[in-house]
Amino acid sequence: MSGPYGDPFQWTEVPAPLTAAVVAALTGHGWTGVHATEHSIVVPLDERACGLEPAAARGEHLYALWGLVLPQWSWGTAHPDAPAGGRLALLLAPPDDPDQITAQICRVLATGRALP
Repeated sequence: MSGPYGDPFQWTEVPAPLTAAVVAALTGHGWTGVHATEHSIVVPLDERACGLEPAAARGEHLYALWGLVLPQWSWGTAHPDAPAGGRLALLLAPPDDPDQITAQICRVLATGRALP
């Protein structure tokens, strides 16, 4: 499988144009402080994260992580000073579709889960 960002099975890091598109879309939805690393998209949680209220109250961030074991997106919450650990769930989005990745992140923020 190879798309506009190359073959996800060959990525050593997420292509910057892909994460930039997701960050821009989330910022367009009003989320502030969103940023990306070579392996993740980070969304600081606030009171609008209805589905993640307990995590937001603890000052945590939502992390959409690429790879880890398989070439797929996962998500979890963690405090920015200790982002390692915690439980992860599958983010139900194709690896290289910024619109669907954004939609799934928005779903998690609103509902606390990636399932429809």
